[in-house]
Amino acid sequence: MTKRLVDVDDEKLEAVRLLLGTHTMKATVAGALDEVLALDLRRKELLAERGAPPAALADPDERAAAWG
Repeated sequence: MTKRLVDVDDEKLEAVRLLLGTHTMKATVAGALDEVLALDLRRKELLAERGAPPAALADPDERAAAWG
């Protein structure tokens, strides 16, 4: 794991902390990253059910067509 120095919007961090129910900045950031990865997996699974290739996520027109 690498320590990083980043600017974080305090209001967004607090909003995400409340959504995730976390108590620390570290847990909030880790939880948010986990959620984004889980969202990506769900999108790919839904696209696969519709017969669309995962690359369809990268192109806005293909993505819109895949979601129908």
